[in-house]
Amino acid sequence: MVGVIGLVAMLIVGWVTFEVTLANSIRVTGEQAQRRLALFDRTLEAIIERFHYLPVAISQAREARQALEHPDDPIAIDAANGFLSKLNETAGAGEIFLMEENGSVVAASNWWTLTSLVGTNYSFRPYFADALRLGQADYYAFGMSTNVPGYFLSQRVDGPDGPLGVAVSKINLGEIEATWWRSGELIGIVDVNDVVILSTRPDWRYRPLQTIPRSRVDIVSSQQRYGENGIDNSGIITDRWFSRGAEFALLAGTDPESSGYFMLRELRLPKHGWRLLSFTPLPQHYAGAFTMASAAALACAALFLIVVLLEQRRRHVALRLSEHYRLEQRVAERTEDLHAMNEQLRAEIADRVRAERAERDAQTGLAQAAKLASLGQALAGVAHEVSQPVAALATHLASARLIEQRRGGGELGPIIAAMDKVVERLANLTGHLKTFARKETQSALYADVGTAIANALDLTDHRLRQVGVDTEYRRPLPPLGAAANPVHLEQVLINLIANAADAMEDAPVRVLSISAEREGEAIRIVIADTGAGMAAADMSNIFDPFFTTKPAGKGLGLGLAISYGLMRDSGGTISARSVLGQGSTFFVTLPQAARPEAKLIA
Repeated sequence: MVGVIGLVAMLIVGWVTFEVTLANSIRVTGEQAQRRLALFDRTLEAIIERFHYLPVAISQAREARQALEHPDDPIAIDAANGFLSKLNETAGAGEIFLMEENGSVVAASNWWTLTSLVGTNYSFRPYFADALRLGQADYYAFGMSTNVPGYFLSQRVDGPDGPLGVAVSKINLGEIEATWWRSGELIGIVDVNDVVILSTRPDWRYRPLQTIPRSRVDIVSSQQRYGENGIDNSGIITDRWFSRGAEFALLAGTDPESSGYFMLRELRLPKHGWRLLSFTPLPQHYAGAFTMASAAALACAALFLIVVLLEQRRRHVALRLSEHYRLEQRVAERTEDLHAMNEQLRAEIADRVRAERAERDAQTGLAQAAKLASLGQALAGVAHEVSQPVAALATHLASARLIEQRRGGGELGPIIAAMDKVVERLANLTGHLKTFARKETQSALYADVGTAIANALDLTDHRLRQVGVDTEYRRPLPPLGAAANPVHLEQVLINLIANAADAMEDAPVRVLSISAEREGEAIRIVIADTGAGMAAADMSNIFDPFFTTKPAGKGLGLGLAISYGLMRDSGGTISARSVLGQGSTFFVTLPQAARPEAKLIA
């Protein structure tokens, strides 16, 4: 049963891999073929466009007009023949010639050759009739005199009393066939009759893509597009169908390079009424897909074999354990007394181990308590040592303020006031350290939200002005009180404002919006910026320690993690919303607190 499951799994994996690989290979090959067809189309148009000027130039030439006005004048005809010959030597077209109004050729660039067009009547050609009717025309056909196919460009020659005739330039497209042949592609151009007129395979020329009815063959032959022999009505394509988002064809023939199964890509050329076809052999795609499928199936078989071996090993180990357990049971039944003594001894050993573990735990706890006690004493000493210079600094600042007031005030007043706030913050911090070092009963803290925001803005004012940030903030009235440590709240706000300034450093618009309001039994503080914002993938990690979106050397990734912990310890929350390229918004929510009767900590 296991072998059957493994075989089915291997077949499924191989089949899925085959289908996916084949579909992808067909898609990529189709895109490449479409790009090559577009390139071939541009090459074809460039060759044709290169000779578009010839019929117009001939129709305006004095020699050509005189030959058409005087078709019986040998001198005019010789001049026109010489002009067309020299012109073609420079242009490099197949042939260029002049036709009278009745369709007869009066002058040609090959007038001196055995296959001269002079005297031949081509009034039956559509490029002659269409040019007389429309002014100009183009047409692909097999040369009746030269037996060389070409693309004919014609231009009507107008006289004072009406049309004099038609100037024609024949383009030999053998150059583009040679270019295609050197590319190694299997390419063909099909005209409006679904007949191949140009191809890298000479045996495809003047054959329909698929065999056409006899009645239609007679109609096509009457057009005399394909020479005296007409078309070879043996279809190139035996069958064609759509599959896997592409078109495929079965080509008839005995040559392995141009027969069998191919992927068919088609590009329409509406300007000429043609279609440009590309054939890509299909077996190579199947071979690649089969190779990938075989590799995937072998990998699946190897994985299944590993799983089977592991399962057999697990069963073998389980069997050995079972035999060992039965052996122990038999020994236990035969030596019950010894077993009881062993159990008693194990119990005593377990009690001894538990006692030793409890003793080690107690010693570890005492050592940790001693460390914490030493840390508390050191912290109290640091707070005591710092508080004295802070108090002295406050006294000096008070003296400086009095002196400044006696002098009538000036620029030092705001500076002394700012230093007072910093000294007051240091005093509060040392007070908190002393309070933490003392063993006191826990009391509820009160923080004036407006004061905390104002202090945070004061301490970050230099950074905000340095970046050029406009601040939008209105102090809430009446005051809002939050049940939180005010120093901790200021620390969180300073971190959020500093992060906002960093985010807006390269932003075109730098606006910092801060608001505080009461929501039910809670206080909500909102800090929004117009900075770079954060990606959605980063939002789940912003409160993790050491995670930062700032460049290397500009952040440790600890600010938001510490802020999150401080708000959580205060019974509040901190969250964020951000849109990449539009800015970020942080929400700080704290429990509301009643204003205490004692002196506030703010």
